[in-house]
This record gives sequence, structure tokens and C-alpha cells, in this order.
Amino acid sequence: MISTIGTTTIQTTAPNSLVMNPTSMLVEMKSFIPSSFTFETEIQRIKQELLTSNLDCSAKDETNEQYLYEMEDLIDHLPKLPEIQQQKLTIPEFDEIEVKATDSVEIKKFIRKVNYEFLGFHCNHKVMDKDCDMVYKNISDIYKSGEFKTYDNFVSLAAKCVWQIRDKDRRGKVWNEQIKPTASDLKKTIDALVVLAGFISMYNAKMNPQCSKCKAAMRKYNYSVKEIERMRNDYADLKKEAEKPAENKMDMLAFLNKNYPTADDFLLSDVKKKYKETFGIVKTFDVLKEEIEATKLFRVSRIHNVYHVKAYKITGVEMRVDIGLDLTIYPKIYFC
Repeated sequence: MISTIGTTTIQTTAPNSLVMNPTSMLVEMKSFIPSSFTFETEIQRIKQELLTSNLDCSAKDETNEQYLYEMEDLIDHLPKLPEIQQQKLTIPEFDEIEVKATDSVEIKKFIRKVNYEFLGFHCNHKVMDKDCDMVYKNISDIYKSGEFKTYDNFVSLAAKCVWQIRDKDRRGKVWNEQIKPTASDLKKTIDALVVLAGFISMYNAKMNPQCSKCKAAMRKYNYSVKEIERMRNDYADLKKEAEKPAENKMDMLAFLNKNYPTADDFLLSDVKKKYKETFGIVKTFDVLKEEIEATKLFRVSRIHNVYHVKAYKITGVEMRVDIGLDLTIYPKIYFC
């Protein structure tokens, strides 16, 4: 989208954004100049050619042609001003993650938690938006500054020199360098451009804010999506494992007795790790808990957010009374 402010062209490249070349403020649009002022119209046209490196340097006289190239080089080698940019913040909108019928209870619970957190996400950008809304005032301040006036005067002087060179050349004369820009003029203009570049950089920093809360939310959402995909893949592997013939799988009780023959308290995370190392299968805590407690000899407890596997401890008297066994013939494996 293109819009104009006075004689300045401003381009909006995306929603809530603006980009403008400050150099464009040096050239007035022809539609704003009365047709009677032909000299001023020609000067504006020459300024446009100089600023866009599109000056016609052809001349009848070789010396005049060299003068035209000098004027073009003079403007071309000036420091370039950065673009004036504005990008207002947009509150991110997150897509709802679909709960699939094939998802496990654990996955469904996690997805609902993610959707609850992100579908209602909101962030307050009022303070930062206020700085962005100052864009037109900032442009006006640059345009009215003494530094910009110095820059404008220098380019206008170069344009008048071009006009004089062409006028002399048309009449078969050589330009006399009467109004040629001096080294002092060039230094003042370069100094002014450095100051202007600093102003523009300062304004751009305020008009292109970053919201750490929104960026963190987007990173967290993207991680959640990847985690859900990983959980679904792991669950699919578990289902494939469950469908294998029984002879290809180790009984959970046998697995625990082999890896924890005398332990009466160990971490569920350690069971998960060893199960993966043994079978190359990642089982979730929910699945492991279900299979472990199905042995009737173990239970899983959560202590300070850490899952422990404990063996049921059965006293010798109770064992004899309840199941009539002589404990002296069994190994000492009593689970809490």
C-alpha cells in the first residue's frame, strides 16, 4: 500500500508496518508545483535523478560532461540514510491442537492443557504501540531539523550546478564552476547525515519493539506441538509392541526381579531408562505404572513429584498365616 504525507511517499509493506526512505523528502512532487515555475520543476527533476543515480551525463563539450559526472559522484558518495521503519506488535494467535481418538489419556490431558493456555493468550502492548504511533511526528521532526535542511541545500546546490552545466553546454560554452559546492559544504553535509542517521536509528528502535512475553509464548507453543508429536510417536511404538506375540516380550515381574533383585525402593524413571536400554522401547509413566502394579507385588508412589516403585512388605507371621508359606525357602524380596 502506498500513501503520501505532503510530498513524502510512504510504503506499508505488511499489516501494522511502515517503511520510508527519508531521502524521498528531498524531492517535491510535480503535482504540487505550479506549472509557471519551470526552473523549480527542472531542479526537482534533477534532484530526483541525482538521488537515484540516474543522471544523464551526456554533453557536447567533454569538459562539461566531466563536470556532470563529478556532480553525480558527489551525491553518490554521500553516506546513505537508513530507512525509517515502523512495525507495530501483533498479538500471536495460536491454532487449536486437535485431540485424536487414538491419543492416550496422558496425551489428551496434555493437549487440553496446552489448548487452555494458548487459545486465550493475550498481551498488553499499549505502551509500545504508543511509541509506534509517533511515526509521523518523528518523520516531521526529521524533515524540520537543521541537519536535514543542510542535506537538502547541498543536493539542491548540486542540482543547480547540473542545470547550469547543461545550460552552458546548450549554448556552446564551458561551465565556469561559479557555484560549485566547496569542501566545507561537503563536510557539513556529511556531519549532518551522520546526525540524521543517529536520529533515525533511535526512532526505529522505539518504533520496532520486541515483546519478550509474546516471543516466549510462541517458543513454548512450538515446543508443545513438537512434544505432542513425540508422545504420539512413542505411544504408537508402544501399541506395536503390545501387538507382538507374548513369547517376544519379557514379563514385567521377570524384568523387575532381574534388574532389582534386592531393592525395595527405586525410581520409576530408572525403570523407564533400563526398559528402553533393554528393549529399545520408550514406555510412559502411565503404562509402566499400570504394568508394574499389575504384578500385585509392586506399587508406584509419588513423593515430592518423584515417582518411586516400592515392593509390598509382608511380615513373616502374616505370610505364614495368610498364605501358609515358609519364608526360609524364598529369597529376601519384600516390596514396600
